[in-house]
Amino acid sequence: MQRFSLLIFGLLIALPGLSALSMAELSNETLEKEHLSRYYINYASYLIDVGKYLEALEGFNAAEEITTISKTKVDALLAKASLLSSFLDASEEALKVYADVRKNYPQAAEIAQYRQGILLFDMQRFDEAQATLEDYFKTYPQGRFRFQAEALLREIAKAAPPEPTPPPPSPVPPIRKRIDVRVRMCQTTGELRIEGAAVCVAGLDCRDRFTLGTRNGKILFNRSQIDEKVLVFESEKPLKIICSSQEKRVRGKLVAQIREGKLLVINVVDIEDYLLGVVPSESMVSWPVESLKAQSVAARTYAYYQLLHRKAWAYDLVDYAGDQAYGGMDKEHARSTNAVKATTGEVLTYEDKPILAMFSANSGGFTADSQAIFNLSKPYLTVHRDPESLKGGMANWTRKYSVPDVVAALRKINVEAKGLEAIEADERASCGRIIKVRLVLSGGETKILRNRTTLRRALDLPEILHGIRLDGNTFIFEGHGWGHGVGYSSGAQPTWPRKRITGRYYPSTMLVPALKNCGSRSPVEKKCAHARGEES
Repeated sequence: MQRFSLLIFGLLIALPGLSALSMAELSNETLEKEHLSRYYINYASYLIDVGKYLEALEGFNAAEEITTISKTKVDALLAKASLLSSFLDASEEALKVYADVRKNYPQAAEIAQYRQGILLFDMQRFDEAQATLEDYFKTYPQGRFRFQAEALLREIAKAAPPEPTPPPPSPVPPIRKRIDVRVRMCQTTGELRIEGAAVCVAGLDCRDRFTLGTRNGKILFNRSQIDEKVLVFESEKPLKIICSSQEKRVRGKLVAQIREGKLLVINVVDIEDYLLGVVPSESMVSWPVESLKAQSVAARTYAYYQLLHRKAWAYDLVDYAGDQAYGGMDKEHARSTNAVKATTGEVLTYEDKPILAMFSANSGGFTADSQAIFNLSKPYLTVHRDPESLKGGMANWTRKYSVPDVVAALRKINVEAKGLEAIEADERASCGRIIKVRLVLSGGETKILRNRTTLRRALDLPEILHGIRLDGNTFIFEGHGWGHGVGYSSGAQPTWPRKRITGRYYPSTMLVPALKNCGSRSPVEKKCAHARGEES
């Protein structure tokens, strides 16, 4: 059965009947909110590119809350719905957003109803999808999406019922197939180098060093323009990529191509080899071995999650902390390598799917609930005490800023706080994190803003688990932790077995055993093989 999917990021569809407003027609306050809201929408799209899905969700929520312009609200809501369904396994929440748009924003009701039909089809709720699309034709007989909706109805007519639950695996030990991940290493309009011992590009050349660039939408190969669309660099030895003054040695192969006018280089590497460069980049190799094993499981789970949710993308992961840091072979260490190999194939699942295994540098004594921080509940990302993290780095911190410095920092992100007299907590999570702050200005004016997206961002505060007090002309922020606090805290380093560690930080999950203990390819690997178009 052909599956219809919806990818809209970077391509917000212009809605009919929504003419652009003249800047001169907007008040200063409205203009300030609009600039900030548009920033959040654009930045959220970037966050999706680098795998920060919950942070992107927070950006769309902030944009919708702040703006007073209906078009911007609609853009934020539609982008939010696609994020929820495509990347956060929250299709029910996405359906609620589409229903909200249909009810409250008539100018966008058509596109919301059409996308609602697509999503119901993807969820295999064919009767509801059919009813939604048939109602679309009644409401919009000359609608913009009528031809796509007709095609979708034809697919519904021949759709087979959901496949029955497969039988349990046989006890015969499997032969593990290679599962590759595609790691974005470089995306540039400049020049880069690929080096190694006897590096070969099929059909072109073998040598120890290649220079790549772009010109007129084509690849420059050793400074000569070529017609090849994709170049694959392979060697029996490690490959080195040097891009924007950064260099990394990697296993696997490097693939270069032009995308959106830039030279994109991807490292195609076995997921277990990839983890050898991730775990020591995300953890201290001096940590207890069981902590390194827990980090290995979390990092592997995160990689599988991204692989499954980026099937239509050119890459699965980026090589820095936007997803998870990947230092390549030069970061590898015997202790972390042993931890990765000791957990080969182990993945955390919830309802037979790999979880979004988020982790932060230090929880500050309490992990955070994803619902409180990002407005999306995940049963395995909940609040609990984490006293061990108070022994780690950044467990306690203090930042001081003069009132003028705070005003100037906020102005840089399009928040006007002239006459700032106080900053107060307006909304707190149960763990003490300040979700929203209230800026008290002269004359009694107040502004309520999300802490993470405004004050924390403007002042570069390590966390939102902090207090705020004014001493004379200085704001003092005394806080705990570093990051968002959701999921595993790499500041904890408890000496428990890895299963206890992962169970503590990701409750309600199952630790799927290593493949050597399974009778056939695990459900997770079958899903990933399907994503790659391989046979399972």
